Amino acid sequence: MDEHVKKAKRKYNVPAVDSAFKILTLLSRKKFSKSNLTEIANALSLTPTTCYRILQKLEELSVVRYDQSSKRYSLGPYLVVLGERAKENILDLSVIMPYLERLTEETGLTSFLVNRIGEKKSTIIAKVEAEQFGINVSVGRHFSIVDGAYGKCLLANLRREEAKRLIDYNDGLRPLTEKEMKELLAELEMIKIKGFAISHGEYIDGLIGIAAPIFNNTNTVEMSISLVGLTSQLQGAEAERIGELIKGIANEITIKLGGERPLV
Repeated sequence: MDEHVKKAKRKYNVPAVDSAFKILTLLSRKKFSKSNLTEIANALSLTPTTCYRILQKLEELSVVRYDQSSKRYSLGPYLVVLGERAKENILDLSVIMPYLERLTEETGLTSFLVNRIGEKKSTIIAKVEAEQFGINVSVGRHFSIVDGAYGKCLLANLRREEAKRLIDYNDGLRPLTEKEMKELLAELEMIKIKGFAISHGEYIDGLIGIAAPIFNNTNTVEMSISLVGLTSQLQGAEAERIGELIKGIANEITIKLGGERPLV
């Protein structure tokens, strides 16, 4: 099959499916967890008629719930079933969770498993909170691929041209200056060599993140594991030590998943 045809097929978009997914994603956010038709339509730039038809179908399938008294929509009960089935069928998660627990126990920091979603986003799919200091970020929270140490790990293992293109979108938690974007791009090669990344409050003041990539069985990176804590907890050599620790654990996970960290 011609390569252009293959690409066209991969990029083909079904508007109703795309809009339905955007509605579910919107309702998963705290700010929009209970929203009326107008709020949903405006937030997603949908016509009220289109939005209403999709919501009706989602309600019929019990993936969206409609409260007659408040006239507001929220996520529906069948998503709980789907979520449990997904967890049962994701072998990667059952392999990785004990490592997150081990990391949190050994460091006293909150650990996360972050997965790339689509081209420009990543999301937290699991976390283990530290007892003394937990990070108030929910599983399912979406970020730009340029955000945090976990984003740096994803970017560092892409082709340089692709990484630059994603950085140039500049749609992270805070806009980067031209200088910061150049510095981030330059930093990626060293991250790839070291095998872990550190962010010192560049995105959220007072927080430090340390992350390492997990290579899947095609030797690409779709996931990274990350530790997050206060910058006052980790300084200099201690942050580097934690970086080596998390890299070692990420490499163990990589081997268990049938992947292999490439030589650089």
